[in-house]
Amino acid sequence: MNPRLSALPLSTWMNHLQGLRNAVEPRAERALALARARWLFRSVQSVGRNVAAYGSMSVQNEGTIQLGDRLTFVGGMMPSSLVCHPGARLSIGSDTQFNYGVSLEAWESVSIGERCMFASFVRVGDRDGHRTAPIVIDEDVWVAHGAIIMPGVRVGARSVVSAGSIVTQDVPPDSLAMGNPARNMSLELVARESGT
Repeated sequence: MNPRLSALPLSTWMNHLQGLRNAVEPRAERALALARARWLFRSVQSVGRNVAAYGSMSVQNEGTIQLGDRLTFVGGMMPSSLVCHPGARLSIGSDTQFNYGVSLEAWESVSIGERCMFASFVRVGDRDGHRTAPIVIDEDVWVAHGAIIMPGVRVGARSVVSAGSIVTQDVPPDSLAMGNPARNMSLELVARESGT
């Protein structure tokens, strides 16, 4: 052993070791998440580059699933699920992020655009027991905790669905949808009212 290194105090060694752990651990977690995603999405027809699954997930694919590049599925107390029934199509655009407990289910068609964010316990399903109709979520949409997107809905680009909302009608671009059933308000009006 190098005599200079053995002469260092224990606290210096511990700090050095912690710094090394802090540098290596995120990379190791990322590598594990990438490997987990490859395994979980092995039945998926099209998986983009750098798709990561940090927690447990349930994937049932009997239709067609397409996943874009750099998707992230965050782990947590409840697993997320992707279900695509026979003849259905589920597509997710690049750079979209999902928190834990998200449920996506396609009986006909669910399409999610690029750069969207889904908080925990969001539900998106194109069948509700009464009818089946396609769901389209455009790019740059944020869906907050516990929100539900119902069949036949289109959520316009750059819109926000607030926590706990149940969306039963289309949300125009640049809008805030809130309530049960959700009502729409222009994000420009929201910004103006709050003084930002």
